[in-house]
Amino acid sequence: MPFISMCLRGIEKIENALCYVGLLGITYLTCILVVNRYFIHYEVMWLGDFTQYLFVFMSLCAIAFTTRDDAHTSVDILSQVLLAGKPRAMRAYKIVIHILTLITLGYFHAPMLQFAARALKHPSYGTMVPWFNTSWLIVACYIMLLLCILHTAVNLVKQFGLPAPRTVAEKEAE
Repeated sequence: MPFISMCLRGIEKIENALCYVGLLGITYLTCILVVNRYFIHYEVMWLGDFTQYLFVFMSLCAIAFTTRDDAHTSVDILSQVLLAGKPRAMRAYKIVIHILTLITLGYFHAPMLQFAARALKHPSYGTMVPWFNTSWLIVACYIMLLLCILHTAVNLVKQFGLPAPRTVAEKEAE
């Protein structure tokens, strides 16, 4: 178990670093784009495309990031209202949600694997930046799907071995 925990912590650190660097990168690139366009009156075409690609990549990273924190795979309002004060019922509900999420992600795995393999075999280049290979977006989407499967499975295992999970409000109160 320590090896698996160490690997999961490593993945978590990589995801955090990607999200932080990506958010800062998007912010700085957008500022540069605005300054170039409105003050210098010179638009760098490839910079706008690159910023869009970075935004899409960061959106995909955010999906895996929030799945890891068990905050994105379901709407918890109904469960919090109906199951408030019932930790066993809440745990059963979360187990069912995680199982359904894994089934759904597993269903999309095979077609996404085919898309990713095709993207690696046949590169696709951008319109404004003809030298920029955009096939990596599909591969990144597949990697995020794998990370979502991993994080959902870990969250499911945690439901069986840990005390009753804390609510989002309890996490935010810390």
